[in-house]
Amino acid sequence: MELIEPKEMMRLKRPEVVINVFASMDGRMTTAPGHNVMEWTSYGVDGMANDEAHKRYDELNCDALVSGSESLIVWSSDWVELENPITTPQKSKAYIVFDGRGRMDWAQTEGLIVVTKENVSQAYIEQLDTKGITYIKAGDGEKIDIELALEQLYEQGFRRLGISGGGTINGAFLRAGVVDEISVVLAPLAIGGKTTPTIFDGENLESIQQAVPLQLVKAKPIGDAVWLYYHVKKQVMS
Repeated sequence: MELIEPKEMMRLKRPEVVINVFASMDGRMTTAPGHNVMEWTSYGVDGMANDEAHKRYDELNCDALVSGSESLIVWSSDWVELENPITTPQKSKAYIVFDGRGRMDWAQTEGLIVVTKENVSQAYIEQLDTKGITYIKAGDGEKIDIELALEQLYEQGFRRLGISGGGTINGAFLRAGVVDEISVVLAPLAIGGKTTPTIFDGENLESIQQAVPLQLVKAKPIGDAVWLYYHVKKQVMS
């Protein structure tokens, strides 16, 4: 008789999670720490990878976009105005931001959902309430409980989330074991750097057994850029 792990028995439903990003061919998410990656598009050197990645959200049927507050802070502090706007996903019903530390002072609130923690400051919760921002609380530890957050988002009707943030939130979702698909449009750029953010940032692995195996679904040249689309292989517990 096959035994089912208690955690598997108690796990609730969650949306599918699709990491969908554009990056340099060496996996860098920006030029250097603190830089807005939109400068690649502004200078015309991204091979249209930015716009192509945004087109993938609808192609992959993502019903919401997800980002981390860290990315928003970088984008606002190093704002880049684009001459031509990039594609806006049409199937997305919300913009979901993970802000566990309550760092954001929100100006734009339309379509926004904030994910934070139970132990975030009361002042932050009062800001969300005052501005009429929908929010959920997930966990009271040092970081947001990603699995609990996903369960609550599923209850709100979301079925496929497109993660559009930087390496930190991508890495957190990867380490939590909740990533189902990975879509990357590689720009024709080589960036390098010792501390430049990568597609997946986070704690180092202790062994190769912890690596996440992928199955290539599609590889498509787009001009000088390349779209790579993977499914995450499901690992069977021994």
